[in-house]
Amino acid sequence: MFSGSLSLAYLILFIVFFVYVCHVLAKKKGLDAVFWGVMGGLFGPLAILVILLKKSSKLDHH
Repeated sequence: MFSGSLSLAYLILFIVFFVYVCHVLAKKKGLDAVFWGVMGGLFGPLAILVILLKKSSKLDHH
């Protein structure tokens, strides 16, 4: 009985982790943090990879 509950808890923790990581990375790159947080929850590490490969939308003012 506990193994099903435990695996569900791990799944929820992983989803929350990916939502958080995607949100933070997107915010740092000037992307829509809420959108990428949702994508992180749905697609996990694939969303992180896409964020890392996307160019930053922040303008450099040098």
